[in-house]
Amino acid sequence: MNLEARIAIEALRAGVPNRTAIRLMGNEHGLIEAGFDAALEAAWDRDRPPGFGLSGGFGSGKSHLLGYLCEVARAHRAVVSRVAISKETSLSHPAGVFAAAVRNVVLPDSTDEAVGACLASLRAHPERLQALEDDVSAPEAGFAPIFAAALFLLRRAAAPELLRAIERLLAGSQLPTTAIRQALREAGAQRSFPLPRIDPRDLLAQRIAFLPRLFRAAGYGPWCLFLDEVELIGRYTPLQRGLAYAELAAWLGLPGTPRVPGLVAVFAVTDDFVAAVIDQKLDSERLPERLRLKSREREAQLALAGIAAIEQSVREHRLAPPAERDLRTCHDKLQRLYSEAYDWAAPPLPPPVRTSSRTMRHYIKGWVTQWDLARLFGRSGALVTEPLATTYTEDSSLDAALAAKDETE
Repeated sequence: MNLEARIAIEALRAGVPNRTAIRLMGNEHGLIEAGFDAALEAAWDRDRPPGFGLSGGFGSGKSHLLGYLCEVARAHRAVVSRVAISKETSLSHPAGVFAAAVRNVVLPDSTDEAVGACLASLRAHPERLQALEDDVSAPEAGFAPIFAAALFLLRRAAAPELLRAIERLLAGSQLPTTAIRQALREAGAQRSFPLPRIDPRDLLAQRIAFLPRLFRAAGYGPWCLFLDEVELIGRYTPLQRGLAYAELAAWLGLPGTPRVPGLVAVFAVTDDFVAAVIDQKLDSERLPERLRLKSREREAQLALAGIAAIEQSVREHRLAPPAERDLRTCHDKLQRLYSEAYDWAAPPLPPPVRTSSRTMRHYIKGWVTQWDLARLFGRSGALVTEPLATTYTEDSSLDAALAAKDETE
């Protein structure tokens, strides 16, 4: 029995491919992968192309492709964060998305907590730490003095409490200003690092901009952020939906937003989102005006950019129903994996009936089920599939959850 193959088959049977399944099954979307490779290569170029999106129906392989791109990124020594938009992680709430991204961040060569591991690495390489401090201290870098102060203290800190405070500062927790001030006084450096109050939105933007620099200083590649299930914003009330479009534009680094050097963002959305939400709810016409009535002119402009990015994902990066050649390739890979997983020669199956509503997930689960029946019971069976419709009914409880999160923070 091949344990890796067994792990992959179990994940594919459940319809939730894991890293092993993604690696062994590979990717058939070469153009999207090439675009992502180009984005990685230009990640530190301020004039680089912005992030992009991909679209497809439920079960078309969007999550599999995002997972595959995660593996591509890790092969380039990039740092990866994968965030599923949910009731708890609202796209209209950038601090929540950042917090989820930090919680989920994965280094290419370690399972340790990423920010802490990078800080420990820099403490072991003082010259890198000094270079990073010089970088963020430059006026043109745009960082508040507390970032340089934290790095200054990191070179001298021994107390675990101070090290945790510095880590909290960089990872997005409540600003540990008191601990930083006290440590600066003890080091006789309080006059070198004035610590004025920072607007929360400015602090968030600076934390986002700082992390890629931290990862690079620790010897890693760009920071890749993958946003899955973006279609949930179709259930937001209009104002929150408009803000979500604007924040999507900001994460992607679209024109009109400051592009964060070292950050590459990719999102996934359902391919009927444009017709069912943007067009049907007249978002391009109504939402910018609603934001302007709230004196949010910048968000009004960015909302249009976010909408355009989703429309582009459907036009250019849509995962269409698999072609006959794709099905043959996938069947052959899966047949080999199944045979290795159970030390049982899985027989080739007849070509499936192709329909416009069947996705790759349908075919994969169907093949695995037929082999299960043949291996365990020595018989075959007829499989029935039904498409799962995505609902875009507005849900005000999503706003309530967001309001509660704002109160807590």
